[in-house]
Amino acid sequence: MTKPKPQTCEVKLGSEWCAVSLTQAATEHVMAVKRCPACHGQVMILGAYGSPTVRRTVSHRRAHSGCPLKPDTYSGTSSPHPQALA
Repeated sequence: MTKPKPQTCEVKLGSEWCAVSLTQAATEHVMAVKRCPACHGQVMILGAYGSPTVRRTVSHRRAHSGCPLKPDTYSGTSSPHPQALA
């Protein structure tokens, strides 16, 4: 698994997953299902309220030690999320 940019996530548009910025995910795709671009676990966007200058971050809905985008819980070995979204 390659390490994608941490300021993106994937949103499901129709039947396809598209990589978008966190700002786009929080403002243009509010109701879309979102997943981590590294492990494909479901995520939510924090800081999505307020003005566009809010610093947005990704938070996994369920913790996963195999995601390189979560350095505080990362085990050092990349792996798909146990509840990965297809």
